[in-house]
Amino acid sequence: SIHHVVGPNRPTEHNPSSAMPRGRQSLSDYARSSGHYGSYKRRRELKEGTREGRTCPCIGIPNFIKKKSCQDIFKLSAVLTMILCLVILVIVMACSGLSSSSESGLPFPLPGEPRPVPNPKFPPPPEHTPSAPGKAGGPLSSLSPVDDLGFYGAKRIGSALPVQRLWGEMTTPYPTHEFFQNIVLGKGSNPENVITVLPYIVSIQHNLMSAIYPFVVTSSAQVQQIFDSVMGLISLGADGMEAPRLLRSDKLSVTVGWEADGGSATMVSTLVQGDPYFSMQYSNAQVKVTSPQGVISLKIDGQKVELPCDGKNIYTANKIEIGLLQHDALWFGYAFPEINVKCNDGGKLSLTSSDPYTGVIRVALAHNCTRGSGLHCPERLEGVHKTLPPPEAIVGWFELLDKYSSSRIIGGHPEYNEKVDIYTSKQASVQLMYDTEDINTGAQATGALVLLLPHHRNALQHGVEVSGSTIHRTMFGSMTPYVVKPSLDMYFELPSMMWNSPNPVATQYDHQLRKAVKEDVDKFVMPQNYQIGAGDPYNAGKLLSRMARIVLIADELELYDQRDKMVQDLANYTSLWVVGKTFNQLVYDTNWGGIVSCGCMYDDCGGKCKAHCDNGGPPVCPSLAEGSFAAGMDFGNGYYNDHHFHYGYIVYAAAVVAKFLPQWAEDYKEFVLLLIRDVANPSPDDTSFPQFRHMDFYAGHSWAGGIFQPYLNGRNQESVSEATNCWYAIALYGDAVKDDRIRSIGLTLLSMEVHAAHNYWQLWRKGSPTLPDGFAKNGVSGILWQNLIQYQTWFGSTTWELNGIQMLPFTPISEFLLRPKWVGQQIGDFQESCSGQCVEDGWISLVCMAQAVVDRNGAWMCADKLDNDVYSPYTAEGNGNSRSNLLYWIATRPVL
Repeated sequence: SIHHVVGPNRPTEHNPSSAMPRGRQSLSDYARSSGHYGSYKRRRELKEGTREGRTCPCIGIPNFIKKKSCQDIFKLSAVLTMILCLVILVIVMACSGLSSSSESGLPFPLPGEPRPVPNPKFPPPPEHTPSAPGKAGGPLSSLSPVDDLGFYGAKRIGSALPVQRLWGEMTTPYPTHEFFQNIVLGKGSNPENVITVLPYIVSIQHNLMSAIYPFVVTSSAQVQQIFDSVMGLISLGADGMEAPRLLRSDKLSVTVGWEADGGSATMVSTLVQGDPYFSMQYSNAQVKVTSPQGVISLKIDGQKVELPCDGKNIYTANKIEIGLLQHDALWFGYAFPEINVKCNDGGKLSLTSSDPYTGVIRVALAHNCTRGSGLHCPERLEGVHKTLPPPEAIVGWFELLDKYSSSRIIGGHPEYNEKVDIYTSKQASVQLMYDTEDINTGAQATGALVLLLPHHRNALQHGVEVSGSTIHRTMFGSMTPYVVKPSLDMYFELPSMMWNSPNPVATQYDHQLRKAVKEDVDKFVMPQNYQIGAGDPYNAGKLLSRMARIVLIADELELYDQRDKMVQDLANYTSLWVVGKTFNQLVYDTNWGGIVSCGCMYDDCGGKCKAHCDNGGPPVCPSLAEGSFAAGMDFGNGYYNDHHFHYGYIVYAAAVVAKFLPQWAEDYKEFVLLLIRDVANPSPDDTSFPQFRHMDFYAGHSWAGGIFQPYLNGRNQESVSEATNCWYAIALYGDAVKDDRIRSIGLTLLSMEVHAAHNYWQLWRKGSPTLPDGFAKNGVSGILWQNLIQYQTWFGSTTWELNGIQMLPFTPISEFLLRPKWVGQQIGDFQESCSGQCVEDGWISLVCMAQAVVDRNGAWMCADKLDNDVYSPYTAEGNGNSRSNLLYWIATRPVL
């Protein structure tokens, strides 16, 4: 039988819960997807008494003893029965040479069950592996994954390829998680290809670009930025333009271009998150400013224009004020230089230049509730921020728009301190450095407007003033204007812990913790398909991370024999993954630019043949093929879903190995760096990987969803705690190999992600300063999109799923992420909801760990009741945890 190693397909836009489960799978489903259904089924049959011979009281007797034999045995006395059982058991064990311990808990392994086999020696690195240490500000390494490090260079086909006409002159490596990603996915111009450039939603078409202003709708199930792409837009365009393409991009902006007649006329627009202006630069083009909405007022340079206008008059304009009917909005338009326009409303807005124009046109929303009838007016905003700014603030906003109308942002990049550590620093600093231009002079502008979200304002240095003049409200909270000259400087709290908890193990728990560590080291057996690397990278990483936690705990307890045994096993398995020698091989995607899993069509013939991948490995890579099946394989790894989740766990394991095996660290550094470069390459000059693949420096957190298709709601991320784990792992790895720069990158990204988690994922049920109260009463966000926040996960919508996925994995850094007040708010519902599947799949251990944040003694009693099956490597969540890690977390919690 063939069992596909697959993960969840990304859900449909209208039914996100239709995805296959990532964390919530029945044991049998999980075993099937992991290539272990056969061994699981045999254990289950014995447990339920469904196999032949189940009436025999000697459950250890092997299968060849038939039911008839058992009936004969029953005729003997109880004493003779016990003696016979013991004799047979000893004979079978002696003849078969099987071990007396197994993962199943039976006195010998069941047929076909993974056995404790000698671990493979970790593959040596290729001879003469070159080393190319990164320089300050440059790539972490200049080595090629294929040419220098021997990774297979995989090639995609068909719809799995980047669409070159959309990328223009840009080449590999391509970004995969940027705010503008939708416009380069699919066909690039469908309704789903809109991009979120707050405060607007932007639609890019063949001869125009439209700004749509969203309004917020909320319920207990979700909060969403709704937008009307039919009526609620205003557009800048020109006739005769060909399909748009990207001209350039950076971490803060994207520039799109159009041309007509072979380049005789062009349009270019740079889109920047937080830019209150919507701009277009024209060259020799017939400008068109349009909207399907009716015009209720029109002023040109302060002079009122009589409506309706018939196109007969030509007006010379520097500033245009446009009042639109259906959305009750007032827009300001600016021209540099002045423009001659004709007005022909015909029931809707239509302004056209009388001659070909060369210059810049900018529009900005000035007011979204001019008459009290719009969807943004307070009485229309159910459960949303209902306070409008006072009239004087509106006037102040008008003045700001006029003052900075000629100052535009044309690009930017993030900067951060490359010498950050928790021992000498309390904060990580991040600067969003904006490239600005005075449109009139071409010189750098003295200041430019950017709109800030709550997490920006919370990260400003104390004493920095932010203007209170604003009209913009989003599902994340209000946006306030800020003048960058030329940077936005933010400061994020750093953690106070690195490898271990800052708190000692409580004396009363020391003995039981030591016992748990010894048992975990002695009894842990890596599932067979993960021993050979045939499973998916996500669960492989969780299993490796589980081992790494035990190593660190053993070291802290000075259990050096256990530490050394486990770290050697950990090195063996980690090496297989980082050098790309697993059955489910990691390969380099030469089309997009990244490390991806090839995919394994796992087959062990139901336990009757040697385990293998039917596809045989590269060049046949099912996870890189076309279609939804490929996009769901390995949790979408081949389509760049969740790389920071997957590789974060593996890098964590590599960090622990590097800490204790310095020679391993030296030999394998370049291979571990491949995974770090894939998710957190700091340099735009790395020719193999995009810069900071996942982190959105304006949004302040990562995006997880990949490249399979454009979604109307944009980018998304579910587990902010697993994102945090990745940056934590990178910081630890940098610390282990004594690389200050890598450690600083990890700590900086970590501090940003946790800051965002505290603003948008961990919610206060009463008086939320960010998300609307109607949704915030849940206390936690599930999936956060650019235009939607849902109270559900990719695999379900129960309370335990939503809380658990935003807490796992529990490591020392969890003390920094999980605020006691927030956990105390959530723990009651978390405990009450955890039954059935929650217990069977091992999530119950997270409940005990969460309880420990606010009630250490109660959590210890909770843990004491748990069966060892909770930590089985075959469970959907328990595979990443261990009894050692659970008890260590509880034993190091401060008593509140």
